Amino acid sequence: MKKFFMNLGLKLQRFMYGRYGIDQLYRALLWAYLAIMMLGLILGRTINAKIYTVVSIIGFALIAYAFFRVFSKNIEKRRQENAKWLSLTAKIKKHFRLRKDRWKFRKTHIFRKCPKCKSVLRLKRIKGSHSVSCPHCKNTFTIKVIF
Repeated sequence: MKKFFMNLGLKLQRFMYGRYGIDQLYRALLWAYLAIMMLGLILGRTINAKIYTVVSIIGFALIAYAFFRVFSKNIEKRRQENAKWLSLTAKIKKHFRLRKDRWKFRKTHIFRKCPKCKSVLRLKRIKGSHSVSCPHCKNTFTIKVIF
């Protein structure tokens, strides 16, 4: 039995050789599929069966596209699609990472924006006036920390 699974694994590896595989866009499409199918189940049972059918078709189109991407041999095209997806979601991830950091370091640090480049700086919470140099644009400005 163990030999059967080892052979199956080797066959799967040979089959996937030269194919694109799983990336972040695939995972996002998979989560979107699950969310749409759950929404279809809820709306289809409560409102109308036609809504369930339409939502199911959209969900199955998403999962079909996701699997098409995984098994595709056009690696460069799939890489470009994933890069586009990552650039679209980068701002959202940055926003939530900043919110997480602000909460995590709320007792020991303060966060201020550089007046020139508008990047957010994390500074130690030390009472008084301080001269700060932005690491991005090298602008120097003064901040006042009060408790």
